[in-house]
Amino acid sequence: MIPKIFGMIILSVIALMFLFPILWLADSAFRPQTDVLKVPPILIDKGLPAMGLFTLDSMKKALVDWNVFLSFINSVYITLAGIGLTIIICCMCAYAFSYLNFPLKRVVFVVILATMMLPMTTMIVPYFRVLGTLKLVGNPLGLIIPYAASAFGVFLLRQYFVKIPFSFIESARMEGAHDFRILFQIIMPLAKPAIAALSIVQFRQIWNDFLYPMLVLKNQALFTLPIKIQFMDSQNLNKPYDAILATGFIAAIIPIVFFLIFQRQFIEGMTGGVKH
Repeated sequence: MIPKIFGMIILSVIALMFLFPILWLADSAFRPQTDVLKVPPILIDKGLPAMGLFTLDSMKKALVDWNVFLSFINSVYITLAGIGLTIIICCMCAYAFSYLNFPLKRVVFVVILATMMLPMTTMIVPYFRVLGTLKLVGNPLGLIIPYAASAFGVFLLRQYFVKIPFSFIESARMEGAHDFRILFQIIMPLAKPAIAALSIVQFRQIWNDFLYPMLVLKNQALFTLPIKIQFMDSQNLNKPYDAILATGFIAAIIPIVFFLIFQRQFIEGMTGGVKH
């Protein structure tokens, strides 16, 4: 009994260490700039009574004065479009590697998996040159289209698709169904947990991405939240720390809520299989 209690105490302390930055960010997002800069943080200095000093001024300053709401819309649009295109492309690729026969099938699959080993920084120059050739620099499509090329997504869905009984595909083909109909009406509905898991992974990656949007987006009207935070922090005089923290809170809370809503599907998709 004592070792169990001791273990729970240690785990609670570790959990608090991980949660403290998020709690501090959430607390600071609703405080005026004078309180944000205090050391130690006002939440530690005054404890729970400090919650009575919350204000929406920092949030209003971020959303109105710095036009963070537009950056939020840009992030939502690019993220959802990227996820949707990723699901379509990766499902078609995974279907091909699972149920179709074509030359060099295994070689192509291995090459796709090998791209997962490449650091993102090694792809910056070819990535930018291709986008420049296609006239996609400064265009959100320059982010949405490359996001769809997910080697991890192809691998995850392929590992799930091969667990679906092949008799389903054979029966559908005997009824005259073509591959696209089989994929969209049979395979994808059965693979909802894996698709949900891929959606969560892509949501985190696209929503939090800083490097590629920094290269592609040149117009302030197209900035996503990570780029907007960097832009606000780059001000030499009178940095709006309160608005920056409010923007950071908005950028951080959305992926957390998204994961909490779909965590069951994520776990099932990453570890489970098809029940039949």
